Amino acid sequence: MTKRWIIALSLAALQGFATVASACPMCKDSITDNGGPDGPTVGLPSGFKFSIYLMLTGLFCVMGLIGGIIVKGVRDTNVTPPSDKPPGFPMD
Repeated sequence: MTKRWIIALSLAALQGFATVASACPMCKDSITDNGGPDGPTVGLPSGFKFSIYLMLTGLFCVMGLIGGIIVKGVRDTNVTPPSDKPPGFPMD
């Protein structure tokens, strides 16, 4: 029971810290219409968007590569069951 209370209190503390967190200055400036203090920044929001898309693309490519290697490794195994027993687990 004590473990549940510790987990609940730690999650509540994390939630409290997340509510007071603010965005970095570059992110705040990219959201506004007039840009930063030097004037409008036309390409900044789209630059942030494209960099995020590029990072997500790299992540999914690596995940797909690892998944493909695992699937290929499982399919290429040459494990055959003995001829006197049927394949699968024994049903007793």
